[in-house]
Amino acid sequence: MPACRHRFLSYTSHPLSITRTTRPVTRSQMPAMMGKMEVMTREHMEMLRSSAFESEHAQLYDTSYMQHEAAALALEQEIEHSLVSISPDENSDEYRRIARTQIMFHRERQRALKPHLESGSGFEDEDGNECVFVPAPNHWGANGDLDEESGSLSSVHNLLTWQANYSPMSYTPLYEEMPSPDIPFYTMLDPSQPPVTYHLHRTREWTTSASRKFIYTAREFSDRYSLYRLEAESHRGDNQVTSASFFRVAEYPQSCIDVLLSGIDKLDAKAAYKSRCIHLRGPFATPIKEYPDRQNKIPWSPRRFTYGGRKFVWKPGDPHDDVMPETLYEYKKDFVKPGSRSGKKVDDAAPTKLVWGEKKRKGKVESYTIHFAGGVDQVFRELLLASQMARQVCLFTAME
Repeated sequence: MPACRHRFLSYTSHPLSITRTTRPVTRSQMPAMMGKMEVMTREHMEMLRSSAFESEHAQLYDTSYMQHEAAALALEQEIEHSLVSISPDENSDEYRRIARTQIMFHRERQRALKPHLESGSGFEDEDGNECVFVPAPNHWGANGDLDEESGSLSSVHNLLTWQANYSPMSYTPLYEEMPSPDIPFYTMLDPSQPPVTYHLHRTREWTTSASRKFIYTAREFSDRYSLYRLEAESHRGDNQVTSASFFRVAEYPQSCIDVLLSGIDKLDAKAAYKSRCIHLRGPFATPIKEYPDRQNKIPWSPRRFTYGGRKFVWKPGDPHDDVMPETLYEYKKDFVKPGSRSGKKVDDAAPTKLVWGEKKRKGKVESYTIHFAGGVDQVFRELLLASQMARQVCLFTAME
């Protein structure tokens, strides 16, 4: 049987100078060539990794595929180098864990790109499944949403935050130029845009004898390729999760949202099911703050927050399943429910769902899917997704 033939990647000291060689290489020759690769500097590595993801958005699929390959090979070399390094920053389990995770993302992106290369079919993968390429989200889309000219809700929130924190007292707010909050948010969304769907999958890793790391990933609509990742830790003596980091896979391990959760004073078997405050620190000067109507009470919702001058409320997605993703609505007014002694509220929430979820089951394994109304901008969608994933991780601690 003839040896499997490959084309290998060569690159100069500049990570963007990547070319495909024309000389075919047998599988037996590849290890020897990889051994000759020099370890990249950290700066070149980050430039190469960033370029690989940016090429996806530029629809340079063949270029992106090669850059992902080069980045994965360079990271493998970096892991080997770290094993003999005398630097405590490099020769550590955490350093290698991050590198292995980055390699996994690059290899996954290659699989996503493969059907869309010049040699691919462009519409189905190697298993014959229909495929539509979804670029891994990065700062390009986020920065575009924050631009005032985009007209997105996040751009409105960005301007309002700037006015509240940095504008001089004499500055006249531009409320007249902004969409009126009296106009329902869902009517401003592009009806031609389909809902955006993420499939959520969880796992855990033991980090030390005293703690464990919960890992939650969000895959695109085909449920094959990760786009986001949330990491949180809890300690064996105290099973609470009080913080989490939310990442775009394109920028891992640089978080784009940091999540803080209020603690539960009295720990018991039902502590994970009790409502908590969630603070989401993203691209704005001040965090988005979600407050439950009733603190430390079952269930977690209703939970309310403001964004872009509008009011939103999370409500239970399924009264019989606490872990089900919550449903998001916009509302204008709320008031204490007549006769309530615990602070229950009622509101005038519009019936249109902006976010909703569902459960999937394969055998004994359960997973969840979350949907966002079409037209919700990337920054707002990421904040909402981080909130739901962090909440679910807290609930998973009760199921361990």
